[in-house]
Amino acid sequence: MSNSATSTIGPATGKQRLGVIDALRGFAILGILFANILSWSLFKFTPFTTLEQLPYAELNGTLYSLLSFFIDTKFYSIFSILFGVGFYIQYDRQRNNQEAFLKVYKRRLSFLILFGFIHMLIWSGDILMLYGMMAFIFIEFRNLAPKKILNWAVILLAFPLITDLIVMLVSPGWMSPEVSLAKKTYLDQDPASVVAAFESGNFLVTFKQNMHNVMWRWFDFLPSGRPFKVLGLFLLGFYLQSQNFFTDKGRSWKVFGGFFAVGALAHFIGYQIGGSMALFAETPSDLAYKAIMVFGQICLALSYASLLSIIYYTKWGETIFFPLTAVGKMSFTNYLSHTFIGIVLFYGIGFGLGGQLNLAPIFILAVLIYAFQVAYSYFWLKYFKFGPLEWGWKCLTYKKKFPLRNSTYEKLKAAKKAA
Repeated sequence: MSNSATSTIGPATGKQRLGVIDALRGFAILGILFANILSWSLFKFTPFTTLEQLPYAELNGTLYSLLSFFIDTKFYSIFSILFGVGFYIQYDRQRNNQEAFLKVYKRRLSFLILFGFIHMLIWSGDILMLYGMMAFIFIEFRNLAPKKILNWAVILLAFPLITDLIVMLVSPGWMSPEVSLAKKTYLDQDPASVVAAFESGNFLVTFKQNMHNVMWRWFDFLPSGRPFKVLGLFLLGFYLQSQNFFTDKGRSWKVFGGFFAVGALAHFIGYQIGGSMALFAETPSDLAYKAIMVFGQICLALSYASLLSIIYYTKWGETIFFPLTAVGKMSFTNYLSHTFIGIVLFYGIGFGLGGQLNLAPIFILAVLIYAFQVAYSYFWLKYFKFGPLEWGWKCLTYKKKFPLRNSTYEKLKAAKKAA
């Protein structure tokens, strides 16, 4: 490989970035925060009997239904789709220089897996490690025709239903708790003891409980089909970007309305059937529920992306969505900082609010956390080119130290010296 080939490989500059994609990332980060805060706050582990005794308990059902319909799985779907979009944008600039590009990109993925592993030691809900692992498979599809990539995306998104069918026929109810005592009930531990461990204030006890949750998290990838879905969504994002969905074809009220109507209808039908996305199917109706809901989730996710793209390209859209864009440009930093903030607020080694709040105050805290991240991201990017973790990741990926400060910072520094 020549040095000249390697020298052309580098991160996207400001002009090469798509603002609408950064805005979508910021939007996805908001939804992911609302979904993941259920874990840090220990709401999902708190026994139902305890939740019923807390203030605002009467709102839990309504708020959880709204979360399930509008947020749960939709924003992780958007985030996964955007991973495929990001790869396409980088790859498309280097189609004639694939060997050098892939060498650098695989190094980038290796560090992503490392960051995910470290993050997983702190919080069991990490998704970065799985992303990095599945991305090594994903990039092997890069040279297929767009239609074939779309076909593979559909196959992979539907593939978990085969696992469900096998389990349903061989051992219905396998690994499902007999009674659900909380939103998340483990087979080997009651919810109250999970909450007690995280609220203990003891680092070792907290770490051991997290490792227990990590074990079950990776097992849960089987009934949820998450690895196949992630890979399928990566491919879907790659395909959509190849068709200019976010900058052209998706910017249509008909596209938005079609995806939203179909997604909402699928959810309505799914709720009438009833079931769980996190457990293996026990009956044909469970299998039908999972099939309908996966389809509905993707349709709603695409409707959100379409709507945001429509608004972004209006006269004031870029200004309106600037807060989202700022957070999206620092999505890696903001995603990981969610965990730090959540642990400090809710675990016993921090302020210990976990297991003491219902959804209303938890969601208020989520809004406040995101507002802080909007302000932090705005002021950081005012003086620096990259988010702090984005910068570190780029330096490791390209084996060089990139300048972090931008011209505004340098001017401010010069003005202080002159004064």
